[in-house]
Amino acid sequence: MTNDQVLTVISIKLIAFAQVLRFYPSDGKGNFLGKLQPVSQEAIQPILLICPSSVECETMSCNPRSLLQATKTRDTPRVTLIKNFIMHENVLVLTGKCPVCLTLYHADHERTPDLMEENQWNRVYLNSAKHFKVGKNLWVDRLFSNAVMNGMYSFHASAAAYTEFWNNSFWTTQDVRCQKISRCQVWQAFVQESIRMVAAKSQLNLELRDGLAIDEVAKEAFEVLGENGIIRAADMHACSECTHTYKRTADIITGDDPAAMAGNDENQVVPPLVGEDAEARENAQNQGPTATGQDMDVDHAPVKMVILDGLVTGPVVCVSAF
Repeated sequence: MTNDQVLTVISIKLIAFAQVLRFYPSDGKGNFLGKLQPVSQEAIQPILLICPSSVECETMSCNPRSLLQATKTRDTPRVTLIKNFIMHENVLVLTGKCPVCLTLYHADHERTPDLMEENQWNRVYLNSAKHFKVGKNLWVDRLFSNAVMNGMYSFHASAAAYTEFWNNSFWTTQDVRCQKISRCQVWQAFVQESIRMVAAKSQLNLELRDGLAIDEVAKEAFEVLGENGIIRAADMHACSECTHTYKRTADIITGDDPAAMAGNDENQVVPPLVGEDAEARENAQNQGPTATGQDMDVDHAPVKMVILDGLVTGPVVCVSAF
């Protein structure tokens, strides 16, 4: 067909579709029906379903077999879903079941029988999951979980601080009957997203024993993905910004009282420095070779990280260094 013919066919179908939806100002005889009203977005919202991405069993011995619904329609769970920072209530959660190997396929994980132990089940955390469960009746999308991780890493926010931020910023502005999100649910989202992010870098789906508490999940995941405490992104990396020669004492020791800087213990008597501390101060004041580190003993291993103890203001946070 020519371009004009294609345009005519599409236009006729669009007009017929608009008439079916009553989005047309006149009837089939050309009689004017009235001015069109604004389209209600709520009236055309889709029905959200949380379902597994697989439509057939992926076990090698099953020879691709279609999945069945694991629960009856009347027993299908209804949960709250946070999608694009909007809370949707009464969202149905569907679970697939293989009638042969009895593997359960959820949207965020698979529950498979353990081949080594009888009556034992394993859980496979899917890296490709678009949504995952973080509470009894709460599911979130990856946008929410990524926001939790970015908030904790970029702003050093605790789970409690991010919970308060989200409830004050989003929950209060939405007309929902569900409860506010809790700190435990935010921590669950952080752990689940961390597991999938690290596992994806390792090109594997983490498999653990089913039914573990979230704290046990974190411990078991570290055993599998932790690589003996080595951060993959920092492996074999060294530069002048993060690697320094070992120093037993600081170059400059002022003797100032940190508590006095915070407004406490103003009358505390600072004891005189003796031994190596006094020598370090004298070298720093004289700008000797020890202050510059030129003649320093380098028998010790280079320092890869410096841990500072300081005063934290605002919400209480916990920052750990590996």
